[in-house]
Amino acid sequence: MELAAQTAEIGNLPFAGILADESGAIILEAANEVNSTNNAAAHAEINLLYAAAEKLRTNNLSSYIFISNAASCPMCATALIKAKITRFYYGAPNEGTMVPNITMDEVIAKVPFPIEVHGGILADECASQVRELAKR
Repeated sequence: MELAAQTAEIGNLPFAGILADESGAIILEAANEVNSTNNAAAHAEINLLYAAAEKLRTNNLSSYIFISNAASCPMCATALIKAKITRFYYGAPNEGTMVPNITMDEVIAKVPFPIEVHGGILADECASQVRELAKR
């Protein structure tokens, strides 16, 4: 939530993500940079995948866990799954304003292998943060 607040302070939407190893140690973190980079694809998850490719020198992230303050949009959920991430933890549910309005759960339902999802962690706090900071 702290990284999401920091990126909102510089004009981005308040979304951030963490890549952790199986012990829970943080490997990488990234934030939404859509507005500060003028790049519509610079979501936290996409930025995290670029950083992971550079740091870890692999596109197979199957041994890692993705943690975020909010459920991923369809673009990001798909990208994370293509990187073979199968364990997700998030706070706020998908907001109804996404375009296209396809939830993370709907994306995951189309995947032919098991995906572990733990949503709603600090859901009220995360959803409130997203609503309040996105207004800026």
